[in-house]
Amino acid sequence: MTEEDTAPLVDIVKAWTQAWGACAPAKVIALWDNTDAESWYLDAGHANSAMGPAVKGVIERKCARLHSLDYRPVNPHLRRLGPDLGMAFFQLRWREQRDGHSLPLGGTLRVTMMMRRLSEGWRVFHYAEAPLAPLLELQGYYEKIATEGFAGMPRREGGS
Repeated sequence: MTEEDTAPLVDIVKAWTQAWGACAPAKVIALWDNTDAESWYLDAGHANSAMGPAVKGVIERKCARLHSLDYRPVNPHLRRLGPDLGMAFFQLRWREQRDGHSLPLGGTLRVTMMMRRLSEGWRVFHYAEAPLAPLLELQGYYEKIATEGFAGMPRREGGS
């Protein structure tokens, strides 16, 4: 397979990114394979995955509590695993503002996404977020301090 073979995967990752960035549950769900009773969705903020029809509710609830979401895939690795099957692996830089909260949350995760081609187009049927490996997080921490000096270090409240 050639680089061109990943073009549909690039398109669906881009559409997924835009749908989450718009906090638009209907758009995210439209990119999901709703016909697969064993589809699998794992948000890093939850201990348990959602399967099949339950995925729709998880996506709707997550979007409902968001005021804004910056969802940025970094260094995506895309691969066609067959004519109707593809996968994406990327680091996700995210920053969200939840309704009713003054401070935004954010960080970097790793994402695995599996997609299949259906008659209506490519759809996601497996999505999993996970923390970065601890050594990568520690490396990023020290790189930030090296770049920004002591200003890059998190401040502790109430200390001397």
